[in-house]
Amino acid sequence: MKIAFFTNNYLPNTGGAAIAVESYREALEKLGHEVFVFAPKYPPWFPRYKDDSNKKVWRFPSFALKFITPQPIPLYFSFFVEDFFKKQNFDIVHSHHPFVIGKTALKLAKKYRIPIVFTHHTQYHKYVHYIPLIPEKISAKFAIQESVKYANQVDLVIAPTKEIKEMIINFGVKTRIEILPTGIDFSLWEKDISEEFLKNFPWKDKRILLYAGRLAKEKNIPFLFYSLEKLLKNRDDTIFLVVGDGEEKKNLENLIKKLNLEDKIILMGWYPREELVNFYKIAEIFVFASTTETQGLVTLEAMAGECAVVAIKAPGSMSLIEDGKEGFLVEENPEEFSKKVELLLNNPELLKMMQKNAKIKAQEFSIEKSAIKLEELYRELIKNKEK
Repeated sequence: MKIAFFTNNYLPNTGGAAIAVESYREALEKLGHEVFVFAPKYPPWFPRYKDDSNKKVWRFPSFALKFITPQPIPLYFSFFVEDFFKKQNFDIVHSHHPFVIGKTALKLAKKYRIPIVFTHHTQYHKYVHYIPLIPEKISAKFAIQESVKYANQVDLVIAPTKEIKEMIINFGVKTRIEILPTGIDFSLWEKDISEEFLKNFPWKDKRILLYAGRLAKEKNIPFLFYSLEKLLKNRDDTIFLVVGDGEEKKNLENLIKKLNLEDKIILMGWYPREELVNFYKIAEIFVFASTTETQGLVTLEAMAGECAVVAIKAPGSMSLIEDGKEGFLVEENPEEFSKKVELLLNNPELLKMMQKNAKIKAQEFSIEKSAIKLEELYRELIKNKEK
């Protein structure tokens, strides 16, 4: 099959949606398909992830307003993209966002009578703080209405979890919905922690709590700092590593100073996934406070690295963790959150059991299995379109 992916987020961005797109691209290519990615061009200052010159990527011209959003804003339609698209004779279009470049995907799929799939990667109404000037209540309502309108024009909607499927049905999506979690490529986790990493790692004698992901408002990272403040101050054996970068970095640095936790909470900066895996493997507990995830890919990656998880009870985490088995799901209460982390630190056998369970659960989410299921759905849609 010849497949067209349309996405607003792609490499060098390493957020959850961008990694999901790249993971599916790689897995589908291994199955023998040809995948083209239509994505924005990123500015030179954006951190590089890895070379993508060998891939079939069509970059939309874009402009960057760093003071509003770290993401480039693509100029999402032009004669050139349609001309290129038309020449490829695609079998299927897969849109990963309903806005901006997603609009182009829908327009081209309808015009050339090609089946179109839409993956609902994001709870869009919880990201409206990136839209300037418009009140968040109005923006949230608009985001829901537009994403539902979009979903009801495609041939198939993919929800990463049962909770997201239920949510978008309640919003008004009538199109057929299939649940298909994004898997991970376990080959990265099969390698030992690199000697170079261990050589330069100064906290080998400490018990490590870990957060990995973007430093963004919607990730609710200050909640983690306030929740773990007393625990970190009372335990000389424990530190909290925060791996990632983003627009909230300065605010988080100021909060760490305010809480007098400069030696206990370490902002490690951004690492490519090949090196990020080392942190998952060396940490004992992964802590996560976001309530905006559709699946929580970083949580799954941490579980693959054998981390127990303490997370706020929210859709992304609920799809991966059974409370009391792979970790704990708690309400958004700092004291309760801290107690669960302390409980694991003080009970080695319980911690070990949850770490083992987390790794077993993660192994259910293979990108190869997900890609085979996606391939089946594509074939079904193409066959139906030909009738």
